[in-house]
Amino acid sequence: MNAHPRLAFAFAGVLAALGLAWTISPAWFAAWLKVPYSEPAISRCYLQLQADLPLALFFAATVLAATGAATLLGRRRPVPGPAFRPLPPAYEALLYGALLLLGAWLSWRHYAYWSYPIWDLYWKFGEQLHHLMRHPDPQVLAVVRGFARQYPHSASPLTPFAIALGMFVFPHSLVLMQIFSAAATAASLVLLRALARRLAPAATFWPVGVLFLTNVATTRNAFFIQLDAINGFFALLLFHQWLRWRERPTRGRLAALCTVLALGVLQKTTLFPLLAIPTLVAVVELARARRLDFARLFVTGFWTALVPALPFLVYLGAFGFRGNFVTQVTLMGTGWNEIDFSWQRFVFASGFLLCPYLGLVSRNRSWREPAYQGLALFVVLFFASLVAVRGPFWGRYYSHVLGCWLLLALPAWARDDSAGQRRAQWTFLIGVGALQIVMMYWQII
Repeated sequence: MNAHPRLAFAFAGVLAALGLAWTISPAWFAAWLKVPYSEPAISRCYLQLQADLPLALFFAATVLAATGAATLLGRRRPVPGPAFRPLPPAYEALLYGALLLLGAWLSWRHYAYWSYPIWDLYWKFGEQLHHLMRHPDPQVLAVVRGFARQYPHSASPLTPFAIALGMFVFPHSLVLMQIFSAAATAASLVLLRALARRLAPAATFWPVGVLFLTNVATTRNAFFIQLDAINGFFALLLFHQWLRWRERPTRGRLAALCTVLALGVLQKTTLFPLLAIPTLVAVVELARARRLDFARLFVTGFWTALVPALPFLVYLGAFGFRGNFVTQVTLMGTGWNEIDFSWQRFVFASGFLLCPYLGLVSRNRSWREPAYQGLALFVVLFFASLVAVRGPFWGRYYSHVLGCWLLLALPAWARDDSAGQRRAQWTFLIGVGALQIVMMYWQII
């Protein structure tokens, strides 16, 4: 967004040419992106994705060209004052509500397209736990244990346990899962706002909220029966509690931080990189100060890595699920899952879901602040963990890091840093938001 207009036009031309070449010779691109999916539903979706990608490229080229034109116009006829002024609370709430409803509808539409993703079965695990709560006898326990030991995702019990409790009030597990996803999406927005007040009080927040709610990763998961929206919520909650503890390191805040980390690990094994963030930031701070403080490192690592990991290890050992955890990690690097571990898919997903905000992130001049270092470390560690286990680069996984990535871009929305950029920033906001929604409507991600 903030690059030279000629660069924006050049990229627009490249994307348009790529889309045109794809339209003229789809066979070459289909061969380059060929993935031997054995599941017919996944194969059908992937073929449709390939067919619709040229439209997304043309759309992205239009957005880039419009942003370049708006930047040129802004330089020749600058508009004084900030690009985005704070909205009245009622208008801001209406904007978010409308986008949440739109995201829920797009997510439901995606859910209906798939019927339901039976390969995860988190809701089924919740039903099993609910049945055990209603009938706590040894025979039922044996049946549930048998299911859990056959179920590779039993190492992630938090949401299934919440479903089991929720079924005492509302008996439909699939709908409960969707409700939890919608609630996590709304709660993530609240956390983003709270974090923005700590990180960049001078920034106007509502454009960040709009970019978060319109991103494909958010809309896809907003009303879906998988864990990704909830995972993203826990990532933001961790940073919120961590910053509170750093501001005032009381025992209560440390206990809250440890609790959130423990719940995050029980929520999903992909959140394990969160355990390393407080200690790594302490290492960076001590290295910058050229100090060795082993006591601080030990205390930080003990309370924010070892202690939060203990409930997970006890859970695995007490119920005999150690083998399930090994199986879950092993599955990431074998079979059909490895098919999605491809740099083509990584470039494609990152290019559409994260790279549009790269210009904003590059304007962050506060990289030395521990908070921003922690956010950046989590983004790097999350993708590094996927590479380590040869995990899939699915678009829905980007929910883990999207909020952190947008917070890294927060200083770009500071009111004193946007004078004369009103046309370019409005064009960027509307264009990128529309591109993300259109991609979700076409079910490209």
